[in-house]
Amino acid sequence: MFKLSRPKIDFGQTAIENIFINDFMTLANGDYVKVYLLGYYLACTGNSSFSNETIAKQLGIDINEVVAAWHYWQKQGIVSCIVNNVNHSEHQFDVSFHSIREKYVENGNPLPLVKKPKTAATSSKLLAALSNPHVKKMFEDIEFYARRMLTPQEKSRVLTFLENYHMDIDLVVMAFYITYEERAIARNQLNYIEGIIKNWYNSSIFSMTALRDSERDEIKHYQLFREVCRALGINQRQIPTEVQKTVSDWRDAQNYDEDYILYVVKQATRRTNNPNLNYLNGNFEAIAKTGKPTIETAKQFFENKNFKGDKTAVRPSSKVKRTKFQNYTPKRKPADLDAVIKKKANRQNR
Repeated sequence: MFKLSRPKIDFGQTAIENIFINDFMTLANGDYVKVYLLGYYLACTGNSSFSNETIAKQLGIDINEVVAAWHYWQKQGIVSCIVNNVNHSEHQFDVSFHSIREKYVENGNPLPLVKKPKTAATSSKLLAALSNPHVKKMFEDIEFYARRMLTPQEKSRVLTFLENYHMDIDLVVMAFYITYEERAIARNQLNYIEGIIKNWYNSSIFSMTALRDSERDEIKHYQLFREVCRALGINQRQIPTEVQKTVSDWRDAQNYDEDYILYVVKQATRRTNNPNLNYLNGNFEAIAKTGKPTIETAKQFFENKNFKGDKTAVRPSSKVKRTKFQNYTPKRKPADLDAVIKKKANRQNR
């Protein structure tokens, strides 16, 4: 009887078609390529114990990324995701690998065309950009925050941030700093960074100076929220949405100056025991009827004792309500009290 001993270490090899490397691998997400290669290796070795969950653990990625990778390769036409088992689910299914060479020559079932970028033009464009010392310094700073070297594809995408959103170099570096240092985003960092840059673009922020001005404006706006909450007797740790909306309307829609807003709020809340936003809105509207919304106009409004035609701003009453203790009148005279004390002392001496 003849037996063939199996080696303890796998010295085998897995053949990958060159078409996959040339036409598909260079254009795909790196994690998607890892999923395809590991799945293809398991298919070639006949290992059926692996699943999408175990692939996710072995590659150190989320299972949703594994599922997204298989759907991507299925869209490219080189695998099929098959769900035909009661145990299958959104995250668990069979994957069938197709021969890419056969699909190229198969009639009636052509392989979907993959749009290849002009790599030569992209490379020359990247090299030309790197010749700029400012761009070179930008990538050095970015790689410092990322703690790794950027791939040519990633560098090309960063250059599109500069072109498409008209951002300054320092602002792009700041987006990387926020993503890696302040918020410690672990996955899909470039997408997250582009989201930050889009928000800045929509807010017309294209430079570090504009960003600092915007941050100072946000701080002033938040302080205004807190002052209004303090005047209304509201907890300032969590600004209510209604307060934010109303104060923003005063400042942005009505174009009220912040000093004017604070003056009216403080003066109005002193004149009522139950201040609220409706009460404040009534004061602002009443002041607007008397003249321009300025502090001087507000002063005249609050100093006017008659408040002609205005029922919202109520002055405190000059009459002071007396307490029961203040209204107390003794029933006995001091002389009568002395007599009572002497009578009580005589009793004690007996």
